[in-house]
Amino acid sequence: MTNATPTAPPPDAGLSAAAGKVAELAAEHAAAADSDDRLSATVAEALVSAGFARHLVGPRWGGSAAAPGAMRDLARALSVVGTGCMSAAWCAGVLAAVGRMCSHLPEEGQEELWGDGPDVPLAGSLAPSGTVDTVPGGWRLSGTWDFASGVDHAQWTMVGGLVRGPEGPPALRHFVLPRRDYRVLDTWRNVGLRGTGSNSVVLGDVFVPEHRSFEHRTVLAGDPAPSAPRLHRVPLKLINGLFFVAPGIGAVEGSLGAWTRWTASRVEINGVRTGSRPGVRLTLARAAAGLDAARLIVDHAAAEADEAELTPALTLRVTRDYSTAVDLLLDSVNGLMRMSGARGQALSHPVQRVWRDVHCMAGHAALQPDVNADGWAKDALGEE
Repeated sequence: MTNATPTAPPPDAGLSAAAGKVAELAAEHAAAADSDDRLSATVAEALVSAGFARHLVGPRWGGSAAAPGAMRDLARALSVVGTGCMSAAWCAGVLAAVGRMCSHLPEEGQEELWGDGPDVPLAGSLAPSGTVDTVPGGWRLSGTWDFASGVDHAQWTMVGGLVRGPEGPPALRHFVLPRRDYRVLDTWRNVGLRGTGSNSVVLGDVFVPEHRSFEHRTVLAGDPAPSAPRLHRVPLKLINGLFFVAPGIGAVEGSLGAWTRWTASRVEINGVRTGSRPGVRLTLARAAAGLDAARLIVDHAAAEADEAELTPALTLRVTRDYSTAVDLLLDSVNGLMRMSGARGQALSHPVQRVWRDVHCMAGHAALQPDVNADGWAKDALGEE
C-alpha cells in the first residue's frame, strides 16, 4: 500500500481562501444560531457563495471535485469556518457531502439538479424512514425523516428509504426532492450543534422519478468509472468522518484561543493570577497539543483521500484515525471546560458552547470509536 504524505498545501484559489471571511461572519451570528436553533439566512448564503455546495460536484457541472488537493482544501476550510461557529462548519460539510452523494444520480437527475449551475444548497436525511412504494417510473414516498441539517435553507433534500427488490432483503436507496415536494417541521431541540437546524422533513405520497434516486451501495463503494473524479471513486467511509470532525478541529481552536485570552486576564478570589496555577498551565499545554495532533491526523487522512492508493486497509485505518482525532478533541475541550469554573459554564460563554458542540459531534455514527477500531483491528489480526 502506498500512502500519501502531505507535501504542499492545496491551491490558494480553493475553499480555504474564502473560509476566513465566512468564519468572521459566522462568529458574529454564532450566539444567535445557538439560541434560534438554525443558521441565519446570511450565513447559509455565505456558505454557498464560498463554494462549499459546489466543492464535490463534478466538473462537467462547474463543480470542483476534480481540483488538486480538493479534500485537504475542504478539511482546512471546514476547520477555519469552525473557529467562528461549529454549526456553520457542520452545515458546510453537509453541503459538500450531499453534493458528492447526489453525483451518483443518473445523468438526467444531475442535470435537473445542477443544469443551471453547481451552487445549489442541499440537505439530507440518510437513515431509512417513512414508506417507499415502487410504482411505474419511480417510487411514491410518505413519512417523516429526521436530522436534515440545514434543511431550512436547502433547495433540494435527499432522504433514504428501503426498497424491496425481486429477491433478497430490502436495499437502501436515496431519493432527491425539490423544496416544493416536502414540508419542514421545526423539531430540532438539541444540547449542542443547535445552529445546524437539523429539522425533520415530511412527505405526503410524493412521486420521485427513477432519475432522482440512487442506491446506497454505489455511494459506499464509489463510482467505478475511471473517468469519474477521484473523490467520486473513493469509498464513502474513507472520507465520511472528515465532514464532521474537521468542524470540531476549528471549534476547539477557536475555543482554545478564547479561553487563553480570558484566562490570561483572570484573577482568583485570593488575588492570584489564574494563569499562574500549574494545573491551568498543564491544561493549556495538553489542550493545545491534543488539538495539534487531531489536526495532523485529519490533514493526513484528507491527503490520503486525495492521493493514496485506494485499498480496503486504507479505509479501515482512516476511519480508525477519525475516531482517534475525536478523542483528542474531547480531551482538549473537557480540560478547558473543567478549568473554566462557574463563569465558563454561563450560557453566554463560548467555551461551554464548543464543549456541547464537540460532544454532540462525537456521537455521530461515522465517528463511533468501537465500530471504527473493531474494523481496523480485525483486519490487522487477519480475521474475516
